[in-house]
Amino acid sequence: MENVGKKENVVGVKKVKKKSILKNFYPEYTFEKVEDIPYELLNKLGIKLILMDMDNTLIDSKGKFSKELRKWIKNIKAKGIKLYIVSNSISEKTVKAVSKALGVKYFYKASKPSRKGFRKVCDNFPEINKSEILMIGDQLFTDVWGGNRFNIRTILVRRLNKREIFISRIKRPFERLILNHYYKKEENNQKCRV
Repeated sequence: MENVGKKENVVGVKKVKKKSILKNFYPEYTFEKVEDIPYELLNKLGIKLILMDMDNTLIDSKGKFSKELRKWIKNIKAKGIKLYIVSNSISEKTVKAVSKALGVKYFYKASKPSRKGFRKVCDNFPEINKSEILMIGDQLFTDVWGGNRFNIRTILVRRLNKREIFISRIKRPFERLILNHYYKKEENNQKCRV
């Protein structure tokens, strides 16, 4: 039993800081949109493979993406970084169409935040270490948490549309609570708010 208010010097015992469970959901960086992520940052981090969520990250609720996104993807690919869509969508037709239009490979039914989808994609790139992989997405509980669970870098972007499927709408208030805590802790860092 611990003696409250009494200090003792015990050899060999380290005081362990409690790790907040919320940190499991913290992204490493945040940006307004995918196109705002500078190549200079990716280069500095040594990124060789970028995994990207599709719905509300790359495309809006009408399945459209911006010209700026297409230009960003073309530029990143020209720099030698590999890109892959990792989507929880159950519609291969939709994911395949976006994949083809953007010129990147895809994996659907990824079951994020499960590590299964991340593992299946990354098995295609045995030469790339986890420290060289980045996950970009608009949701904390699927994209960021999944990336963190798989032990890769994560970037959170603002969702493209407010219109979402029911389950995503339910999660958003909880995400806001976590993000408020995150921004409070990270306010002195160079991270951008979403």
